[in-house]
Amino acid sequence: MKKALTFVLVVSVVALGPASAADAAHSFTFFGAGFGHGLGMSQWGAYGLAQQGWNSDKILTHFYSKTRVAQADAPPKTLRIGLVQGTSKLRLEAQVGSVDLLLGDPKTGDAVGTIPSGDTWIVREDHQQFKVFDASGAVVATVGDPNTELFVSYPNARVKIPEALHTYNRGSIELALYSCAAACDMRAVLTITPQEYLYGLGEVPSSWPMQAMKAQAIAARTYAFTKAAAGQHRSGCDCALYASSFDQVYAGWDKEGGPDGNRWVQAVDASDDQIVIYQGQSIQAFYMSSSGGFTEDNENVWGGTPIEYLRGVCDPGDYTSANPNATWTVTMTASQVTHKLRLGIGTVSAFTNVQRGVSGRIISATVKGDSGTSSISGDTLRSALALQDDRVWINSNRLVTGSIRAKYDNLECAPGLPTSRQVQVAGGERQKFVAATIYVSDATGAHSLSGALLDFFLSKGGPGGKLGFPTADLQTLSSGATKASFEHGVVKCTAAGACAIA
Repeated sequence: MKKALTFVLVVSVVALGPASAADAAHSFTFFGAGFGHGLGMSQWGAYGLAQQGWNSDKILTHFYSKTRVAQADAPPKTLRIGLVQGTSKLRLEAQVGSVDLLLGDPKTGDAVGTIPSGDTWIVREDHQQFKVFDASGAVVATVGDPNTELFVSYPNARVKIPEALHTYNRGSIELALYSCAAACDMRAVLTITPQEYLYGLGEVPSSWPMQAMKAQAIAARTYAFTKAAAGQHRSGCDCALYASSFDQVYAGWDKEGGPDGNRWVQAVDASDDQIVIYQGQSIQAFYMSSSGGFTEDNENVWGGTPIEYLRGVCDPGDYTSANPNATWTVTMTASQVTHKLRLGIGTVSAFTNVQRGVSGRIISATVKGDSGTSSISGDTLRSALALQDDRVWINSNRLVTGSIRAKYDNLECAPGLPTSRQVQVAGGERQKFVAATIYVSDATGAHSLSGALLDFFLSKGGPGGKLGFPTADLQTLSSGATKASFEHGVVKCTAAGACAIA
């Protein structure tokens, strides 16, 4: 899910007028929205859209442009999942039954030992072999070599592996020795059917709306199938997918047998073999926790050639009250920012020349210090300062919240990126965007104005003038003329931009 595309960076940006410095004498406040890389499906967005009645297919084809959901033509029979790498010791705890250790093959291999239910055995690397210890610490066997794997078999039981952080009830686990220049490293790889793999995927809570979980299951299956098609013996893990956020978080029995696990299994079964395809092929179905209201074009996230199905789109489901990262703020002193960025330009005093992608995420910025300047990417800024996302405004609160956010989402983000903070006007509020301004009051609700009509409205004093607050959004008529109603009148403008109070 979070693996970077190996492309060369090609940046497209959204022009927001002249770049301005984000100056602060002693501190910086980062006003952010979202959590993750911003590419593909937003999990919290899917949650919010499911609450609004969207089904899984509609959610997926919204986030993955020009795609459709279909049955996989030739799904892999099994998937190799990298549970642990680079260790010299693994603990194996047998639960609700005994666990067998077999050398050479998971079904017909030579018997090495059987772990009784409730016991924990240890497997260590020892002089390029597996040394197996029972619960008392006695050596059971010293077997294998870098060319012969030790298999953990548990068809009627579960095995907990603390080093992998989880308990497993499906598939079989292969222990292998590798990188044996001196002592060998040890890794554990799970072999499992795709559907059973999805049963243990721990990407979203099992209490979520069913259509959001179904969308997650389909996206995760698509991601896994596309990865497996590229090869199931990746360097480092000898697997198709890592069991972590490097690919997808696989929690095994802890997911399936956890709270509401039966609901997650139901969502997986309801989407059996369904994937997202573009031009007949499974897609790179990237996803993240929260988009902050708008996803990003792939070339602005990890670079490379634009991909048709990975276009930035409005995310009107992300601003749900359940989402803890819909908006956030982080404040740091100038010395903290300087220390974390480590740019060698002295104490950081400002950020200028900020270039943004279609979602508002920072693509690049110039960092000013008291002894020089340095260019920095949004991804580096986010990583160095440990920010949730790089959809962030620095010392300028342009977050879209409350009633204005509800209207903005209802308009499918048509007003564009925010260019101001929310400010109080005439007993209500307004916020400016690239293509429109949204006004809100308790009496009238939130409404959007733009173009010549907005200019005319402002020339009459805005909401504090003779017209008052708008009571409806601007409408464009078939003739090209526009109109909008206000508390104290109606304004109409010709297609040429000549406006008058009707």
